Amino acid sequence: MDPEAPAPIETGQTTSSDGTTIGWHRLGTGPAIVVVHGALATGEQFLPVAHALADEYTLFLVDRRGRPLSGDAEKHDLATEVADVQAVLAVAGPGATLFGHSYGGIVSAATAAAGADISALVLYEPPLPVGGPLPETALADIAAAVDSGDNDRALTIFLSGVIHAPDAAVADLRQTPMWAEWAALAPVWLRELRVTTALVGDLDRFTAIRNRTLLLLGGASPQHQIDATGFLAEHVPDTTLVEFPGQEHFAHVSEPAAVADAIRSFLRRG
Repeated sequence: MDPEAPAPIETGQTTSSDGTTIGWHRLGTGPAIVVVHGALATGEQFLPVAHALADEYTLFLVDRRGRPLSGDAEKHDLATEVADVQAVLAVAGPGATLFGHSYGGIVSAATAAAGADISALVLYEPPLPVGGPLPETALADIAAAVDSGDNDRALTIFLSGVIHAPDAAVADLRQTPMWAEWAALAPVWLRELRVTTALVGDLDRFTAIRNRTLLLLGGASPQHQIDATGFLAEHVPDTTLVEFPGQEHFAHVSEPAAVADAIRSFLRRG
C-alpha cells in the first residue's frame, strides 16, 4: 500500500446497554484511540486528525446516538451516553485512549470518572458549566424554534445566545457547508445543552478522574471554555495543558496536524 495514501476507513457498530446501536468509523493500526465528537458534529469531523494519527494508532470515530451511524432512543441523559462510550471501549479493548471534544468531552470525562478501563484521557474544551447554568431564555427560545421546525433559527440562537459568538462569526458560518449540517442536528444538541446545564450542581463528579489527562485549549477560545478547562486542570491530579495559539474551539478542523501532534507527543511520553 502506498505509504502516502490515506488509511482505509471501515465502519462498525455495537449495542449499548439500552439496546441502541452505536456506530463508528475505524482506521489505522496500533493502540486504540476512541474519539467522541461534540454537539455540532459527527465522527467524520475528526477524520483529518485521525488520518494524521493512523500510522501509529487505531482510531474509532464514534457517531454518538442520534447521528447517522447510530440509533437513538427516547430517553437521553449523561449516563446513557457514558454507557454508549463504554460499549465502544469494550470493542476497542483494554487500555484505549479516550478523546472527547466539546460535549463529547463532557461524556468522555464522565466515562473516565466512572472508572472506565482507559490508559489516558484527552479533553478538548468540554463546556462544564463552572460559571453557572446556560441562559434559560436562550434554551427556551431554541426549544420553541425546534418545535416549530425552524432549526436554522435554533442554531442562530445557540451560537449567539449560548456560545456568544460575534454576529460576524455567525454570518460567516452561515455561508459554510457546516451550517446546514449543524442545523439539522438541532433536536439532538438541544437535549445535550439541557444535560450540560443540569451539571451545575454535579461538577464534583469530574474530580474523580485519576487517568493522566491531556487538556487541549484554543488560545483564542472564549472565557467560559478557558474557565472550564481551568477547573479540570485544578481538580484532576495528572494533567498536561496544550494551547493552540490563535485557535478557538475547532482546531481539529482548522489545524488537524497540530492537534494530532499534541496527542501523539502526549501518548508517547507514557
